Amino acid sequence: MKLAIICDSPLLDRCLEYYLREHVTSYRQCDFVVSDKPLKVDKPLCLISTSQEAYIPKPFTRTQLILGLEAFFKSLKLRPPFDEISEGHQDFALKKRIEEATSRFSQELYWMITEHHEGKR
Repeated sequence: MKLAIICDSPLLDRCLEYYLREHVTSYRQCDFVVSDKPLKVDKPLCLISTSQEAYIPKPFTRTQLILGLEAFFKSLKLRPPFDEISEGHQDFALKKRIEEATSRFSQELYWMITEHHEGKR
């Protein structure tokens, strides 16, 4: 879970940065944005406020914040990048088969190109 924080409230901004320091990244690299106001952004927005439309209502505890953000992240149903699929992931066997197939293909392609160029000499 990677998130960017865009808040009007400096106090909330600092609080979120402190609680979520291992998840905070730049807007470009984030999975979603956490804000205290509705924003027009091209990434999913998790709103923290006292309004009815807030995903995480204020006030909140650290535990409520973490659980709320994890639930929001899971609701996005994002797929992990191919290179981050590890042994415990449900698609790990498929990843291994794809890697083996592409490795065989690249070797065959290399030898085919090499033979073609050697035949022209």
